[in-house]
Amino acid sequence: MSWNLTDFDLSPECLRTFAEVQRLIGRLEGLNLSRPVPKLRAKNRARSVRGSTGIEGNRCSVEQVEAVARGETVSLSQKEQLEIRNALEAYAALPEFDPFSVDSFLTAHKRLMGNGLDLAPGRFRNGPVEVYITETETRAMPAWETVEPSMRALFEYLKTDEELILIKSIRFHFECVNIHPFFDGNGRAARLWQTRLLMESHPVFEFLDVESMVFEQRDEYYRHIRAAQECGRADGFVGFMLEQIRRSLSNLWKNSATGSGGYVDRIAAAKQSLGDGFSRKDYLQLFKTISAPTASRDLAAAVADGLLLREGDKRTAAYRFA
Repeated sequence: MSWNLTDFDLSPECLRTFAEVQRLIGRLEGLNLSRPVPKLRAKNRARSVRGSTGIEGNRCSVEQVEAVARGETVSLSQKEQLEIRNALEAYAALPEFDPFSVDSFLTAHKRLMGNGLDLAPGRFRNGPVEVYITETETRAMPAWETVEPSMRALFEYLKTDEELILIKSIRFHFECVNIHPFFDGNGRAARLWQTRLLMESHPVFEFLDVESMVFEQRDEYYRHIRAAQECGRADGFVGFMLEQIRRSLSNLWKNSATGSGGYVDRIAAAKQSLGDGFSRKDYLQLFKTISAPTASRDLAAAVADGLLLREGDKRTAAYRFA
């Protein structure tokens, strides 16, 4: 095929980050935390939407995204509110998309950019386009005639290549932005699809906020994209994205497993990991960073709130979920 993947090598630092990502995934899945507690899932989804739309210039806050999700009107432009509603719908539909299907990808773009945001949502562009790389300088993107064959070749790579899905997802992210298959919404679609690809092997990624990590370092994000386009190698971009994935996994681990979200979140996480008839010792084994008095307070509060039932007393007490 005429289209080729952009080359990159994993530096020793990237390999260490990659190993840490794999370790964090294993810890989360080992504790059955692949579906974080509902409150944390909702917060991370709002952060993802704020991040991905914010990278493109939307001024929304996480709180405003949460308000839009509740059907409330916020002090943003109609376009910004539409971007948020579309993104919320697209991220909610993630499990419905086939990560290896071009048609499914086009459907996702239509969800993201429909309702008037883009003149041709869900369709590859049929004309030339330029993007700003500085306030005064633009770069012409690949000829529109090459878009569909390049995207089909990219999806063929996703379906047939034996690379790990983690690497495939980052490759796709960059190549999609580089091919620029749509008149608008290319970055949003690329970030959404990276999440969908990651979910294929690790369901925990549905509820991560990698986009929020990228948003916090969006200047670096664009710098790495431009550098890769100029030199024809994606080493820096791959390293950057691996680090954002690591940061997001680390935050989820801290919030879910160490209890920074409060005792209710710890009890909800315990419900996913412990069967009925568990002891305080079992609870401490699950949350290794909390103290024995904190564990006792958690369990007593959960009993008082009706979340747990207790049998026995003190050291012999056993707990089961109400």
